[in-house]
Amino acid sequence: MQNWLLRNRPFLIFVPVVAAMAGWSVTHSTLGPIRLLILGISGLVAWTLMEWVLHRAMHIDTGIGLIERLQDSAHLRHHREPDDLEHSMVRLRASVPIVLLLFGVAWLALGQIDEALAVMCGLLIGYLFYEFVHLSAHAAHPPPGLRSLQRMHLRHHFGSNDRAFGVTSPVWDFIFGTYRATEPRTSARATQRV
Repeated sequence: MQNWLLRNRPFLIFVPVVAAMAGWSVTHSTLGPIRLLILGISGLVAWTLMEWVLHRAMHIDTGIGLIERLQDSAHLRHHREPDDLEHSMVRLRASVPIVLLLFGVAWLALGQIDEALAVMCGLLIGYLFYEFVHLSAHAAHPPPGLRSLQRMHLRHHFGSNDRAFGVTSPVWDFIFGTYRATEPRTSARATQRV
């Protein structure tokens, strides 16, 4: 039971948050449905870029002890222990403050709470899809529609970790020249049952 809770913690928190934000936006927003949809899609696209940038930042050798410890606890441990699924997800103590900060930035930048909520809905849907794809990529039998994303992610793990930083999409890898097209040699530890 504890493993299930650990693996599903972002879904247990953020799915109801997205549902509440989307429900409020649809019922109380003065924005039209097209504007809400455009803002939501903008948040989703922003997530894919954030995902790539944050994942890339985890692999920059800074030589600064504090930053290296942060990188290790936030991500590099997962590369050493890819079958440790509990540590492959972003911890709530990190994701909740980041979400609150991003909401504040969106509200300040856009000037309206309903616009910020729409952007955050898209961004959080992207984040939840990222966590789902990432868990599925390490599963022995991922859902059929995710096999190409699983192969892309395993190329990053077992090929060269200086490539393939996109987990949910290879778009930014193409744009920034970090796409990896060749198949890696996988190990028995590449996947486990979820």
